[in-house]
Amino acid sequence: MFGRRCLLVGAVGVAAALAGCGGGAGEPRPGESYSVGVLAMAQAEVIDEVVDAFTRTVRAEVGAGTTVSFEVRNANGDQSLIASVAREFAGSDHDAFAVIGTPAVVALATQVTDRPIFALAMGDPVGAGVAESLERPGRNVTGSIDFVDPAMLLEDLVALHPGLRTVGTLYDPSNQSMQVWAGALRTAVRTAGIDLAEAPISSTAEVAQAARSLDGRAEVVLVGPDALVAAGIEAVGAAMVGAGAPLYVVAGDTTIPGIVGSLGPDYSRLGVSAGVNAAKVLRGADAASTPFTTPGEVEIVLNTGRARELGITIPAELADRVVGS
Repeated sequence: MFGRRCLLVGAVGVAAALAGCGGGAGEPRPGESYSVGVLAMAQAEVIDEVVDAFTRTVRAEVGAGTTVSFEVRNANGDQSLIASVAREFAGSDHDAFAVIGTPAVVALATQVTDRPIFALAMGDPVGAGVAESLERPGRNVTGSIDFVDPAMLLEDLVALHPGLRTVGTLYDPSNQSMQVWAGALRTAVRTAGIDLAEAPISSTAEVAQAARSLDGRAEVVLVGPDALVAAGIEAVGAAMVGAGAPLYVVAGDTTIPGIVGSLGPDYSRLGVSAGVNAAKVLRGADAASTPFTTPGEVEIVLNTGRARELGITIPAELADRVVGS
């Protein structure tokens, strides 16, 4: 139904953005130097991976003789620190900004309207009010999005777990993108006749307890692209080991104890595609007319050892898409 399982929205896809490396609007400006402030909402390996891919790509794409420096700040999941860093960045001399984590993007976009902001792997920039559309943002925010319809992920979970009756999830309801994702998951499970157990959190300190609350309430746990949960994913994995329940993440390291697999986009490529966009803007393109890039093919990366422990077998229809770890 979804072809090669690509999320087809009107904006530029990752592959198209990468194919355009070195081209696009704006020309290299030898001798120029730029300063970019980077705000990460929380500390997590997948977030570091995206930021690293972004910074490397910007430096590679701005052109020979142009230098770019980065000031990276991490809010460690603290909402008050997000607001504080946003205010500091607004008063800084940085030429542009890069942000990962929807609440952090919204906080900075509220403070900064005169310089470009690059959202890294954002869920729903239109719903969050920082863009008018993915194809033509209309404001100073562009970048890459990571939203994949949970219905697609649920299809894979049902294939891996025939007869699945209950799915659990953890998320931060104050994150607008996760509100959208969780709402889409509710619709998907309702359509499939599956029950959903939810465990909301408001900080990384609540992740472990929320994960333990799913013990006995969910046969399988699916964690969406939530920065706060990602920061505490090891605690979620430990809880699922104790519960004997399979844990799947949209983004994360499948070697973390408890995680069976990752179902989602390649996050390093989302960092790269946002970096390509950023370089175009630094070379003179208008952020307001630079489309967001969207995720490509959904990847399935399984921790084969953990899968064997839980008796999970790979069905024939997924065999050509599964990568072992």
